[in-house]
Amino acid sequence: MKYWIVLGCLLIAACGDKAPVVSAIDTSTLEAPVAESIDSARRALQAAPSDPAAWTTYAEVLQAHQLLNEAAEAWLSKMSLADLTPGEAILALRCAEGLARPIEGVDQTVDQILQDTPNHTSLRFSRGSSRLRAGDLAGAQIDLERALQQERHPAILLALARTVLSQGDPGRARNLLEEARKKAPGDADIQKTLAPVYMQLGEVDLAEAERSRPLRGPKAFRFDEAELRMANRAVSSSANDDRAREAFANRDWKVAIVWLNKVIEVHPDRATAHARRGMCHLMTNQMQRADQDFRKAIAEDESLAMAHRGLGVLAGRGGRPQEAVTHLARAIELNPEDPDAVGMYPIALLKTGQIADAEEAYLAARSRFPNNRILVQQWLVGLRSMGRADQGLAAARTALQDLGEDAAVLHHAALCLEALGQVQEAMEYHRRSVAADPKSPSASRLQKTGTPG
Repeated sequence: MKYWIVLGCLLIAACGDKAPVVSAIDTSTLEAPVAESIDSARRALQAAPSDPAAWTTYAEVLQAHQLLNEAAEAWLSKMSLADLTPGEAILALRCAEGLARPIEGVDQTVDQILQDTPNHTSLRFSRGSSRLRAGDLAGAQIDLERALQQERHPAILLALARTVLSQGDPGRARNLLEEARKKAPGDADIQKTLAPVYMQLGEVDLAEAERSRPLRGPKAFRFDEAELRMANRAVSSSANDDRAREAFANRDWKVAIVWLNKVIEVHPDRATAHARRGMCHLMTNQMQRADQDFRKAIAEDESLAMAHRGLGVLAGRGGRPQEAVTHLARAIELNPEDPDAVGMYPIALLKTGQIADAEEAYLAARSRFPNNRILVQQWLVGLRSMGRADQGLAAARTALQDLGEDAAVLHHAALCLEALGQVQEAMEYHRRSVAADPKSPSASRLQKTGTPG
């Protein structure tokens, strides 16, 4: 498909009511479940070709089955709908861009939309952020100042602070960041930028206070010296740095690897970049590369909790439980608020035969993260794998008192009961699991036994 042709539809959509054509896709060579899901989404779209939600569903189904060019075409077709808001249109465009090659005319399209709706805050912010990443500081400041006039959102404040900081104005950057922090006190990106700004202004005490400030938001992290040094160097970071961090934060591992490769080409000794790339390799099952990156990160900076956690995971999967214990213990020492490291540590201890220490670590983890269901599930699996079904059953029953009718915990409790030979009670727990979630693995277990749900 000629993507630039479809792009023009956006600019004329408001002048007509004609719905975009739903292109045919040959599903005959695909597996039956895949073909059916695509055909079903396509039939729904054909029934309502002017429905933005139907186009979104269709594009996402294609994307899920790795038909990326076809998904990009669907996103672009959605763009041409007459009733789409500017923000929805540009979001569809960005989705298409992420799947196919860069699409010509994007900037011109955004310009046209902003001419029609000059006070569209989200779109103005989006373009300002894009200009900042591309190094167009003057253009970024124009857009971000305009967006800030409409809404003093912490994300806009942060982006503008980074812009003026790169232009050599740490004083104004400080004011913007302090306002942003009041609005989002647990945001790591704000603190990560504010600490080195204080250093630039010679306010060492404030920098240290900011460095030690606890973080509570979803992006929260624990500052260490390496992070502070990195932040000092990165306040005027390149577009590659920004794109790498954004992709990593969004858990887009493959895209993050592309940008981290570029960062490491320029900064081969940057410990944090190696640690993040190692995590990306781990999440994409590239174990050898992950190991190399984590070890490089620790060689450059031993205090990186992420790298120790990564090596702990690799050691556990590689049948080296004592090594896993060592690295996970160090990761927790460096960042005691990391639920992943805290949750994996008891399992590693269990596999070394340190049963009492493992139980103590698990109880400590449950106390620290009482609502973490994954932690409980990992512990139950670990106990069962070690032949300790009785302890697993007791732990499951205790967890159910706190978590309620959790389908996964009920399923694991049922498996423990089966291992103990208590089949009838196990079936009851399987039924409870299915009642809590019809998609529970217990459903297949009940079907195999012929027991009605």
